[in-house]
Amino acid sequence: MRDASAQELLLLSALQECRIQLDAARKDEADRATVRADLEAALGREAALSAALVEERERTEAVRLVLQALVMSIGRFGLRRRLFLSRIARLGRETPDSGPQSARHPVLLAEARRVLGAEPTTPTAER
Repeated sequence: MRDASAQELLLLSALQECRIQLDAARKDEADRATVRADLEAALGREAALSAALVEERERTEAVRLVLQALVMSIGRFGLRRRLFLSRIARLGRETPDSGPQSARHPVLLAEARRVLGAEPTTPTAER
């Protein structure tokens, strides 16, 4: 009888140890799931920030191009408006309609209007 109760105690002890390990494994899995969700959210934020950075670079490049067109359109007697407008129109035609570079279009329009003394009509000019 003693052997049977000792074995039962060993089995109960082993069962208790298995339950403890199972609970720890479940907790670890829950922690891993939380970490995975946090990592996926961080990767999503990184992708969004990367896209925003690319767009801002293109917007900055558009402003640089308008300034370059302005400088190249200044003659002895001031701004040659037709030359400036033709340069901006050419830049608009050369800028793709899709992809990251398409962010240049509204900036080209707003900044060219600003140079010409017209009120910018796009919301990007207020940023």
